[in-house]
Amino acid sequence: MTMKLSEIITILKEAGLFKELIVAGKWHDQAPADLADQSVSDLSYDSRTVQSGTLFFCKGLKFDPKYLTMAANQGASLVMAAADYTDQLANSTNPALPQVVVTDIQKAMATVARAFYGYPDRQLTVIGYTGTKGKTTSVYFTRHIMAKALGKVVAQFSSIDECLDGETFIPAHLTTPESLDLFKMMKEAVDNKMKYLVMEVSSQAYKKSRVYGLPLDIGVFLNISPDHISPVEHPSFEDYLSCKSQIVDNSKVIILNKESSQYNYLAEKARNLGKKVISFGSSASEADYQYRLGEHGYFTVVTANKALPQLSGDFRVMMPGDFNVANALAALTVAAQVAPVSDAFKDGLAETSVPGRMEFIKDDKGVVACVDYAHNYLSLTASFRFMKNEFKDGRLIVVIGAAGGKAESRRKDIGRALSQYADVAILTSEDNFFEDPHKIADDIKGHIDNKDLQVIVNVDREAAIEEAYAMAKPGDALFMAAKGRETFMHEKGVDVPYEGDYQIIKRLMEK
Repeated sequence: MTMKLSEIITILKEAGLFKELIVAGKWHDQAPADLADQSVSDLSYDSRTVQSGTLFFCKGLKFDPKYLTMAANQGASLVMAAADYTDQLANSTNPALPQVVVTDIQKAMATVARAFYGYPDRQLTVIGYTGTKGKTTSVYFTRHIMAKALGKVVAQFSSIDECLDGETFIPAHLTTPESLDLFKMMKEAVDNKMKYLVMEVSSQAYKKSRVYGLPLDIGVFLNISPDHISPVEHPSFEDYLSCKSQIVDNSKVIILNKESSQYNYLAEKARNLGKKVISFGSSASEADYQYRLGEHGYFTVVTANKALPQLSGDFRVMMPGDFNVANALAALTVAAQVAPVSDAFKDGLAETSVPGRMEFIKDDKGVVACVDYAHNYLSLTASFRFMKNEFKDGRLIVVIGAAGGKAESRRKDIGRALSQYADVAILTSEDNFFEDPHKIADDIKGHIDNKDLQVIVNVDREAAIEEAYAMAKPGDALFMAAKGRETFMHEKGVDVPYEGDYQIIKRLMEK
């Protein structure tokens, strides 16, 4: 794959993102004749991967020009930035390195990457999920149902892992990949003959333009509640909702939870944009697709809208918790729009499991442990309610922390949830980033108002899980929140190896 400098400038101009081209201190509105056919054969925002033929993106609000110097020294053929770095390039081995200056580097990177990789989204049916909770589970449900009905032609992007060939999974590091990685992986999926892509679309994906220019064939809005409100994420709920609601703008068909607090606003917005709106919800709603809860994961579905594909019958999810039924119906609703309804829907749903998501393990003494990625008030209270209902005779011992440097409002919500349901809370590290884990624990502890709740602080997460298991008695239930099977911890800018919550408790229980 190659792209000429003249083509890059044309694409950016059409998107309204081009400012100027700077070569050896001189400004141009188009590529000079001797540079017009200069081509790039690779894209990168990581200076460590730059080689001859690379277009290097100076990405980030606090971009350090030293990385541009490194990229230039390693043979970059072109640089794209939101500022003029002529002075910084003067210290490199290539002071005349052409600079494409743009109005918005994130949007420019997405625009160029999409074109460079051949607009791979056009060869896929792209389905995107957003919501405060349930994105990952819903993506897994959807991929399993569609794969069962349509074969190994369904790719997946999720916060846990990615699947680009219909069967092999690789670990993920972001809920929604950076745009350059996103379109590169889409191209790989297309090359692997994938026909569908099911992906999570976070609020940050829209705020940081990771999915800029990406149209969705189907967008799903699961729910929303105050979360991710912090100086480094969303300054207010209004900003959070505004970012999430962009999925409406960018979807051809929008599927909405009829019982979401913002359903009326989202449906109004969608209809004003001429979008097709499909709703789902419980039997208490007036949704197009409705579920009625049974017991032990069973539920019944009916279709109230005769104009839509008819979906009906009894289904089951093997992941406990009533909240997962709504996620399952969202997935069934999507599948019904892209595949003929069949028994494969039931089979695919029943076979779905999510690594680290409400995974249970029990020892021979009668102690039960559950590992889950729950990290906000909605997810935690739903999981805690389920645990208290299922394991009535023992204590609920929770090992939990909160991410450093972001979503600080979540700490109050964690304290509230623990106060309502937990018997013992061991406050530990989650992903500290650059924040002191003791401060994070103190913030959570400051919002715990249940005097009967035993609170322990142990910022060594592995030791905290060991402490929880050591104090557990027959009938007690342990709940380890947020990390699931993740095998790394974000600490001071580095991914530190970590065994994983599930792996640790499994090892302890099998001793």
